[in-house]
Amino acid sequence: MSYDVSSLFTNVPLEETIEILADKAFTNNWFNTTYNLNLTRTDLVDLLSVATKGQLFQFSGALYEQTDGVAMGSPLGPLLANVFMSSIEESLEREGKLPSFYRRYVDDTLTVMADVASATDFLDTLNNAHSSVKFMMEIESNGMLPFLGIQLFNRSPRVETKVYIKPRIQGYSCIIRVM
Repeated sequence: MSYDVSSLFTNVPLEETIEILADKAFTNNWFNTTYNLNLTRTDLVDLLSVATKGQLFQFSGALYEQTDGVAMGSPLGPLLANVFMSSIEESLEREGKLPSFYRRYVDDTLTVMADVASATDFLDTLNNAHSSVKFMMEIESNGMLPFLGIQLFNRSPRVETKVYIKPRIQGYSCIIRVM
């Protein structure tokens, strides 16, 4: 099975994630010791807040301020998304709710589940783990599962792979305009 978070970056709760990151950075003063800095926890929280909150963007000619979530294209986006997702996983692991095979890359997760019922139960567990994120599930079909641009083939006890290209919807094309 694979699980995917719908719109992860824009659904990362910034304040909560910054607090999680600061807690981890200052456990046993790891941040200052590792990087030979002299920052306080409050300094780090303030710096992350300034760098991530109140980002402006333009849509249909109007200017807007992002109120929550990580701005698309922000250099801190991957770090904050990973911190947030890791905190969810740590909670699930403490509660004994993670499957024995669970591997995640950003917002895409690959698991091995006993059956569809177990996979659906785990989807419910994921969707109840935090109110900010919603997971979707994709089930192996005909021994195949697309995952991160790879087609996985279940050839139990081994897995074979090949490059996976998403099918294109008829009548639609993508136009990229370089400015």
